[in-house]
Parts: sequence; C-alpha cells; structure tokens
Amino acid sequence: MSRMIPNNQITLLQNGEAYFPAIEATLDRAAHEIYLESYIFKNDNTGRRITEALRRAAFRGVKTHVLIDGFGSNSLPKSMIDYLEAAGVMVLKFRPKISPWTLRRHRLRRLHRKILVVDQEIAFVGGINIIDDMDMPGQISPRYDYAVSVEGPLVEKIYDSAHRVWSRVAWTRLRPDWVQD
Repeated sequence: MSRMIPNNQITLLQNGEAYFPAIEATLDRAAHEIYLESYIFKNDNTGRRITEALRRAAFRGVKTHVLIDGFGSNSLPKSMIDYLEAAGVMVLKFRPKISPWTLRRHRLRRLHRKILVVDQEIAFVGGINIIDDMDMPGQISPRYDYAVSVEGPLVEKIYDSAHRVWSRVAWTRLRPDWVQD
C-alpha cells in the first residue's frame, strides 16, 4: 500500500548533462554519509568524475557506500574499486558471480536501482547509470534518460530502502562491520 508523502521538493533532471553535475555537487557537500546504488558503473569519463567525487567525500570523513551490480558493472576494473577503497569508500557488488551456464531463476535477479542518498537530506532516483551519455558508436546525441532529485520527508523512505539493501548485501559478503544502525 502506498500513500502520499507531502511537502517534498522534486526536480526533474534530464540526461547526464543535468544529472551528473547535480550529483557531483551534492557529493562535494556531503558531511556524514552517502549511499550510491547503480546497475552500471563504468570506467569512462563520467565514472572517473563520480569516482573522484566519492573519494573526496571519503577523504573528508564521510561514510561512503557504493553498491554496484555484478553483471551490469562487470567491466568495472578491480583497480578502480581498489582506488575507491583506498580512499575509504566501501564498495560492494550485488550478486557478483555471473554464470551463463546456471539456469536457475535467482541468477537473473539484478540490482537495477539507480539511487543516491546524501546525509539523509537529498536523494536522487531515476534511470541514469554512472556512464557517459554518449558511449555507443553511432549513437545520436543525447541518450534520453531521467532522474529526479528529492528533498523533504520522502528522502527518509529512500534512505531506509538504500540502507536496508546495503545492510543485506554487506551481511551476505561477510562485511557486518560495514553495517551501521
């Protein structure tokens, strides 16, 4: 059952051109904690830009959590994950093992969420992955995708969801020390 949660400020962000500067500025203002979830996180200009913003936050002492999908982000090099972790960013993969030979339905479960929550004050939700807008040969500019920034009481619900998924994945990856209450 869903219900309306009034008194929120919601801003539509079209494409990476609006989205990435907004999330980078928000990451640079973070003071306490960050939860980022993305199906695809690429080692391209956009991925490196967001990586640097996450590292800056972690270096400031912000508890920084990054959850990526094992299939959608399977091309993200281990060196980039190590680079994030060296700054204190906690990185987890959702369902990291990919087996095309396993015909079990549960292997199809993926983390398709694209969420960012910063300091329980602002959240971004939508369809935009951490990937350059123009990454396909012959692609006609721009790639159309949308997200919203959310400020207000709804952020608490988004935070609760991100925190719950992070906690479950951290426990399954034997990282209970990465779970905060």
